[in-house]
Amino acid sequence: MDYKRVLVFGAHPDDELAMSPAMALMASKGVHVAVCIPTNGSEGYPRPEWKDTIVEMRAKEMEKADKVVGISERICLGIEDMGLTNDKETFKRFIKVIRDVRPDVVFTHGPHDMHRDHLATHALSKEATWQAGQPVSTDLGEPWRTQYLIYYKGVQDRQPDIQLDVTGFSHIRWLASATQVSQYTLWGRTGEDFERMAEEARTSNRPDHQSFWFSERMSVPYLPPLKV
Repeated sequence: MDYKRVLVFGAHPDDELAMSPAMALMASKGVHVAVCIPTNGSEGYPRPEWKDTIVEMRAKEMEKADKVVGISERICLGIEDMGLTNDKETFKRFIKVIRDVRPDVVFTHGPHDMHRDHLATHALSKEATWQAGQPVSTDLGEPWRTQYLIYYKGVQDRQPDIQLDVTGFSHIRWLASATQVSQYTLWGRTGEDFERMAEEARTSNRPDHQSFWFSERMSVPYLPPLKV
């Protein structure tokens, strides 16, 4: 793996944790792992009394997850949940993020989902990854061409193009999930459940793989090396 910098888009705080084993693997190899979350998690409260504090709660949960996974940089755009739209202003913000981070690879949501913010993140990040490399809107930063755009979730119409070996890192998914206390009700699990699952994964050392899909169809059994 010769990546130096990667960028992961997750529509909401915690979406990116679906690929936390792969992020932890890359971080262990010295890769700069940047995460961009366009929304602020404002609708992710399972209890009415949390409505006014949920954004602050989820910000703190993200900080804890970063330490568990090894995320180097987190960029939060602060857009209200359910309000992420593919308009010009938001699109330009996505372009700027890509130009600022200058990633070798962008990981993002695929095209199949029920949540409007997930679908908007897919559309915005896919187009912005291309547009960021064009010699336009240079007030947003120097153009930057990213070599690969890869989906880590949200693909239902084909088999994965990549099965990445994350053996030894699968427990990170559950340790990272344990930091997201506000989402326990949604997931139907407790902190103790996640801790137990993490310990079982860590001690079993069973082979584990994480699935990925290219935005344009190709098939390799590993994350592709950068082109020379």
